Amino acid sequence: MNKIYRYGLGLLLLVSVKVQAQNQVIDAIIKEANENSQLEVLAHELLEGVGPRLVGSPQMQQAHDWAVSQYKSWGISARNEQWGEWRGWERGITHIDMVSPWTRSLSGMQLAWSPASPQGGAQGEVVVLPDFADSVAFQKWLPTVKGKYVMISAPQITGRPDYNWEKWATEKSFEKMKEARSAADIAWQERLRKTGKNRQALPLALEEAGALGIITSYWSRAFGANKIFSASTKKSPNG
Repeated sequence: MNKIYRYGLGLLLLVSVKVQAQNQVIDAIIKEANENSQLEVLAHELLEGVGPRLVGSPQMQQAHDWAVSQYKSWGISARNEQWGEWRGWERGITHIDMVSPWTRSLSGMQLAWSPASPQGGAQGEVVVLPDFADSVAFQKWLPTVKGKYVMISAPQITGRPDYNWEKWATEKSFEKMKEARSAADIAWQERLRKTGKNRQALPLALEEAGALGIITSYWSRAFGANKIFSASTKKSPNG
């Protein structure tokens, strides 16, 4: 029994020493982070200096080279490795103007990897995706999009986020808005379903038919906040 007791006591002391050593290491890490952190400096160089880093963009490669350089400056061996193949792309200037029935500059942005407009820009009629009877009707309509911009996202019932409605609207008007919004969303999803195309395939079909561009809007239900996804088209600009 005494032998077992001594073994147990020895093991307990060993664990205690190990835990104490681990705590010292953790305390040292916390102290280093609190007193000598370079996070702010590095974040500034990467986020403000290099900027947005979409895969396939020159900024992404610049970020890779920056990271390798930083590691080497710390005496750590590092190098770039190729991982897959990506579409090369760099965001340029986006400028959109409504020219009829009156003139007004509009807010908009290309989706990631979107093709560019022709040199000097392009002008064309804007049409909304109709409510078809079925996919056959969609196919018959498709040739009419040549040389036009096509809007394929649901129109929004309101531009105010819910918290703003809750603050300023009556309970009755808020509920009425939500019901109308829900009905509109369901109706638009049904409209898309009737084309026989999903969200990725529809822009491709419009592009193949000669659409000048595809216009989308995925509102995040916050003031001025839209989701920016990637374009599936290869020739027609998608924003």
